[in-house]
Amino acid sequence: MTPLVTLLETSTRVAPGLLTADAWDLVRRVPVCCADPAHPQLAALRAAGVDVTVLAGPGEASDGCALEPARALAAAAGASEVVWLLEPAGAWPGLAAAADTHLRAHATGEPAGVRLLAGTHDLPGARLLDVVAVMDRLRSPGGCPWDAEQTHGSLAPYLLEEAYEAYQALEDADPVELREELGDVLMQVVFHARVAEDATDGHVDEGGGRFDVDEVANGIASKLVRRHPHVFGDVDVAGADEVVTNWEAIKKAEKGRRSVTDGVPLTQPALSLAAKLQRRARKAGLPADLVVAPVLTEGASPADLAPRSAAHPETLSGRSLAAAVASYAAAPDLDERGVGELLFAAVALAAAAGVDPEAALRARARAFRDRLAGAEESAHADGVDPADQDVAAWRARWSPTSR
Repeated sequence: MTPLVTLLETSTRVAPGLLTADAWDLVRRVPVCCADPAHPQLAALRAAGVDVTVLAGPGEASDGCALEPARALAAAAGASEVVWLLEPAGAWPGLAAAADTHLRAHATGEPAGVRLLAGTHDLPGARLLDVVAVMDRLRSPGGCPWDAEQTHGSLAPYLLEEAYEAYQALEDADPVELREELGDVLMQVVFHARVAEDATDGHVDEGGGRFDVDEVANGIASKLVRRHPHVFGDVDVAGADEVVTNWEAIKKAEKGRRSVTDGVPLTQPALSLAAKLQRRARKAGLPADLVVAPVLTEGASPADLAPRSAAHPETLSGRSLAAAVASYAAAPDLDERGVGELLFAAVALAAAAGVDPEAALRARARAFRDRLAGAEESAHADGVDPADQDVAAWRARWSPTSR
């Protein structure tokens, strides 16, 4: 009788030796072989008393002739079955990939006599380990020269760029693109963590710059547990608003912050920064009129650039805020400070209307982009280079009815 060849599937995402009960029963009962003398499971199996035979080096096994030597091993042992350790599933194919591909083809074809058995099962999220492994390979000796020379500073622009590309995928409602762009954002997280792992000035808790991706993951997991006591503890909440209130209270206690503006990243886009600061100020109870009052410099008068609005300071309405915006815009000498006041008041107006100013401006910019691209396409359709058009032609093509 021809011995059955069982192809045992394992994963580098699971610690060696953590096999299923069926897999352990099998490897203790029948001969076991593989093509790779450095197979990650060898040490664990041999420590448990399982004798594993390396039938051929990866180069020899890659010719696709490993099936018969495996059966010969079983026959010599008087066994009706033999286990072949497939290359573990992981981030990239190893040296025995060719032999494994050949054997897997037999498991799904004819004649019978070859089967697949899952020896391990990945938990949800296990593929994140592949990202860590690939990045480690890229940054290690013999990896990629470009990746190896990157620093936190050199990578900083890419972090913003990838985040913006993911944001655009959200705006475009393109889930396929979003999946890819989130992967690029994740790569930046893993990249920065791997760069930090190479720091030589000591651990981050001791004033240095060294930490690793496990510390990053542990930090966010612990934070999520701490700030969701209604999920992981015994706190009761009435709804989402109370969740937010609790989150802010817990964060304030953790950070020891003295100002509601602490922790607001000043590097974010200006409109986002203004909106964030205004939201924090409103939560702190700052009077509404002070939100749009000019920020005075030394020697300036409160009347400078003051919005000409008769609205009650505690109940500024959308209309009065609009009047404040118009007042700033109508200033006789509109300089940099005046434009800043104008834009800050416009952010407050957006908040009063329940509108995200960043999203509103982005939507307006995208609409402009679409209108411009449409006008250009109209010119191209007529065989005209858009740059060669006169003003009248541009105006004619700018109308939506012209396209």
